[in-house]
Amino acid sequence: MTMILELQASQDKPALNFPHFPTRMQAVIWRNWSLVPIARVAEVLSATEAQIREAAGELGLEESLVNTEQKWLERGYITIIRANWHLLSFVQLLHLLGWTEERLAFTLKEDDFLWIKLGSMKPWTEPVQYQPLSDEQRAQTRRIKETLAERFDRHAETSAQLSRLEQPFDFLDQYKVENRPNAAAVRDVRPDELRLDTRWTIVYPQGNSAVEMSVKRFVTKHEQIWGIKWDILQCSDSSKALLEGSVMRIEIITDKTQLAESHTITADAHTNQILISAVDDAGIMRGLQWIAAQMQKRRVPYMIAGEYRRTTKFDTRIIYSYSALYGDPLLAPELNPFPDDLLERLSETGINGIWLQSVLYSLVPWKVAPELSVDSDKRIIGLRKLVERAAHYGIGVYLYCNEPRSMPISFFEDKPGWQGHTEDGQGMLCTSHPDIQQLLSNSIAYLFHEVPGLAGLITITMSENWTHCYSRAAGGVTNCPRCSKRKASEVVAEVNRLIVEGAVREKPDARILCWTWGWSHQAGWTEQDIASAIDALPEQAIVMCVSEEAIHTNIAEIPGEVIDYSMSIVGPGEKALHSWRAANARGLRTAAKVQFNNTWECSAVPFLPVFQQLEEHLNRLDASGVSALMLSWTLGGYPSLNLELAAEYYWDTEQDDHNHELTGIVALLQGKFGRAAGPWIAEATDAFSRAFREFPFDLNVLYAAPQNYGPANLLHMEPTGFDATMIGFPYDDLKGWRGIYPEPVFAKQFKKLSSGWKKGLQLLEKSHKFVLPEAKREFDSLMTAASGAYFHFHSTYLQIEFVRTRNRYHNTKQEETRLKLRRKLIDIVGEEADDVLLLYNLVIKDSRIGFEASNHYYYTVQDLKEKIINGNFIIQQLQQEAETIKP
Repeated sequence: MTMILELQASQDKPALNFPHFPTRMQAVIWRNWSLVPIARVAEVLSATEAQIREAAGELGLEESLVNTEQKWLERGYITIIRANWHLLSFVQLLHLLGWTEERLAFTLKEDDFLWIKLGSMKPWTEPVQYQPLSDEQRAQTRRIKETLAERFDRHAETSAQLSRLEQPFDFLDQYKVENRPNAAAVRDVRPDELRLDTRWTIVYPQGNSAVEMSVKRFVTKHEQIWGIKWDILQCSDSSKALLEGSVMRIEIITDKTQLAESHTITADAHTNQILISAVDDAGIMRGLQWIAAQMQKRRVPYMIAGEYRRTTKFDTRIIYSYSALYGDPLLAPELNPFPDDLLERLSETGINGIWLQSVLYSLVPWKVAPELSVDSDKRIIGLRKLVERAAHYGIGVYLYCNEPRSMPISFFEDKPGWQGHTEDGQGMLCTSHPDIQQLLSNSIAYLFHEVPGLAGLITITMSENWTHCYSRAAGGVTNCPRCSKRKASEVVAEVNRLIVEGAVREKPDARILCWTWGWSHQAGWTEQDIASAIDALPEQAIVMCVSEEAIHTNIAEIPGEVIDYSMSIVGPGEKALHSWRAANARGLRTAAKVQFNNTWECSAVPFLPVFQQLEEHLNRLDASGVSALMLSWTLGGYPSLNLELAAEYYWDTEQDDHNHELTGIVALLQGKFGRAAGPWIAEATDAFSRAFREFPFDLNVLYAAPQNYGPANLLHMEPTGFDATMIGFPYDDLKGWRGIYPEPVFAKQFKKLSSGWKKGLQLLEKSHKFVLPEAKREFDSLMTAASGAYFHFHSTYLQIEFVRTRNRYHNTKQEETRLKLRRKLIDIVGEEADDVLLLYNLVIKDSRIGFEASNHYYYTVQDLKEKIINGNFIIQQLQQEAETIKP
């Protein structure tokens, strides 16, 4: 039990109490209902299954007709850990999960800083055991059951017959693109149009498997949608194939002056011929996708004649999986981070790269510590398979490279010369030592040798992880005897150089995006240091900056600064532009790290429909000259309308005729929802964008405030004394939530944000009647995302007001004032309950709501119900206090 003893909390920090439940045992049963098998809960509580079922029934819990426990244990274990963090001891938590100590230790360390998200400590708890209820506890339990019966439709949750309802993780089976047959429009073909609902022949180059796959996929989908099967023909020279009738010819003409995927489509209505000419295989696929998209947008299988020259502007467009497991995704093929249906949808939204987390010693055999590389061969096999599958959709695979990882001090007992900076029981593998330089470079080379199809790496050198000797050295000061004689910028550039050189040794065209995250004044870096590090990078490096980093803000006249994760503040800022100019001066390519779907400003919905913000950002990036985009961190990987809009800006489309196709927001929305609905929806999203500019941006707000948990975050009549954690537990820590903003300003901004967002919702609701019948499902998806965001923003405002009012209530002794504050608290709790119920109705209909890949589900239906119980308990408390002071 070594790890348990090391992590077990002190009794000086006891866990929270949850007085809205009569007993702690009931809280355990409640929070794990439908997440963990009943038998396992019974074992943890030293009870029988019959006793657990009886206790659950008394609370009003019914067994679901759909078994989801296995998915929760496989894909929702962070939700389970969070739900029990204040309830169970480490030993009981391990039993509940069915895990070893080693697995829990690995998860806490490597699963995207989970230990930090949980507060870097485990609250102390007594073991929880089953106990029969007293009469008073039974009476309280009955009241809970009655409350739930009044507020929730229990049948709706448990009935598998209602197709409109979804279970958690159902979105995993919904990535597939629906190719419904479209009835051809009843109108004559114009002279400048080509009919594509007749028999055509596609002629493509022989021996090109990538093009062959793209052609076959196009033909299959065309038949599904428009009801006509095309012929396909391979030919050594497609331009010389003599064919009669309607022919689409494909040719590849290499052109080093253009970025990858550039292509030209020439459609001649007189000869009924189409030519797709591209600089590479992927360009052919993009041309076919564009033709298919034009027919879908116009809702007719006709194409306007002309020449369309589509020149790539951003040739690298990388994103994370919406549903990938962060910790060790290559070792469990059954938990496929990128199913084919998701790859296809991402490809159709213009994505050509995916990234996933990795730890080098888990992929590459280390002779110096073979125990760290157990199953590395299996991970390599899993990576090869992913690379091969992704290539079918024109998508390359990138690994997140945060190396070399630190080691416990014991690791260096037989190799003391390798130890660099030392802190918190960890030693850095000093990258100034020749042995470590060789180890790092050779390991990267081995990786590309074993997986030659790997597209590239995304390096990060100043992250929260300990890696090289300056990686987290406070104030840029290291205690390493070697690195302390060198500048941080020199060490960082050298780490990147070693990685790049190792990669290109085996794969000359490997794309290595060297991320400048953390190259900041907070870490002791000056502008000259950043310029020096960029200047020392090898010529194959691509310099990537957070687009919005260091933009100065003045929201509500409070000066601040963006670090990252912003959609409300549009980049790029001067810091990124300055770094890109320095890179360009060195002849290096540049990349922007952005968030195009959502951010920690609200990550509980799959996308934030602030299209105008997104369009402005894309136009600015185009002007900046960057050619590569990393579109998301772990959040923001859903194939959404946002990504479809972004795809309109990845190519410059020039036409040689006057039949110019509209592009941009209105064109996208008209193509999706109909000509009448498009402008209405655009007006609604413009309202969202204007409201979103009121978000009180600050990194503390992003990480600590409750906008990601929304109505699920519990209310506390007594201060908890706990500090909010990074995207983990907001608690009631208003001081931590508000960051740089005074309390009144913070409250006012969330009020302005939510009221402005509500106006957008009202416009969106009005547009519903104009939406085409076949677009109803996609409109519902848009409405759900927008509504979900509103409930989270509005609930955050209510929680701010609750804590402010509660604190005044406790601090005043004037009974008249206390009466007013008591009434206000009751009103806030009631309004919060309304948000809970509305959010609950979204959650049971859309399994995406509340989910984020690295945090799993922020809340469950049980959590939302618990919030109602929690609110009722607070109202009862306040009413009882009022009763005690009546004369």
